[in-house]
Amino acid sequence: MKKAIRSTNDLLLAGLMGCISLFLLLHKGIITGVENGLGGYWAQASSYIRLLASVLLGLSVLQLIFAINFKSAGEHKGLSIPVSKEVIITAVSLVLYALLLPILTFFPCTLALNVILCGTYAMKENEGNPDCKGKLPKKQLISIVIYSVVLTIILWLLFTELLNCVLP
Repeated sequence: MKKAIRSTNDLLLAGLMGCISLFLLLHKGIITGVENGLGGYWAQASSYIRLLASVLLGLSVLQLIFAINFKSAGEHKGLSIPVSKEVIITAVSLVLYALLLPILTFFPCTLALNVILCGTYAMKENEGNPDCKGKLPKKQLISIVIYSVVLTIILWLLFTELLNCVLP
C-alpha cells in the first residue's frame, strides 16, 4: 500500500475535502434559499453552495490524483501534521470568532480576530530578529492595529454596502 501512495497527507486531505463536498451536495438539510425559483437560478443560496461544493469535489479529485504514486517510484511520505503555536492560535481564534460573532456582533469580533492573527504572524516573522526579543515593537503594533481597523471597515463596507448582507 505504501508504494501506491505518494503522500499520506495528500490522501487524507483529498478524503476530507471529498466528504465535505459530497455532504454539501447531497444532504437535504443544507439551506437552499428561494424555493419558488423567484429571481432565477443565481438568486438562490443553493446555487452557490452547489457551485462551491462542486469546485471542492474537483479539487479533491486532483488532490487524490496527486496523492497516488502512478510510477511506483520515489519515496512514500507518511502522515505528518505540523502543529505550531500559530496553527493552534489560529484555530482557537476562528472557533471563538464563530461562537462570539452572534453575541458580540461583526465589528468587535472581526477587529479582535484581525489584531490577534496579524499579531501572531508578525511575531512569527520577528523570531529571527534579535532586536525584537519575542515582542512586537511599538511601531509594528500600531501598524497592526491600524491595518486591522482599516481591514475591518473595508470588510464591513463590502458586506453591508456592496453585497447588501445583514451582518450580526
